[in-house]
Amino acid sequence: MLQNLNEHLCVSRYAGKEHDLWICYEPSTTHSYSKRQTWKRLTGRLSKPEMDRYLEQNYHCSEIKDNYASISTRSKKH
Repeated sequence: MLQNLNEHLCVSRYAGKEHDLWICYEPSTTHSYSKRQTWKRLTGRLSKPEMDRYLEQNYHCSEIKDNYASISTRSKKH
């Protein structure tokens, strides 16, 4: 499931055996007649520290970092 960091960036969590992995997405710029927003993958599967570094290096916005910190520390629903 995609979880929004802001209106231009979202992440998805993939449960790993030892730790979760994360993928980052941005809105797709292809013109579509669909009413739903489509998203383009920006990264491969990254560990939490790798995603922290990616967001720090590419997005200098405290809102994004705070939202990711909040999402990444939530427990997984079983």
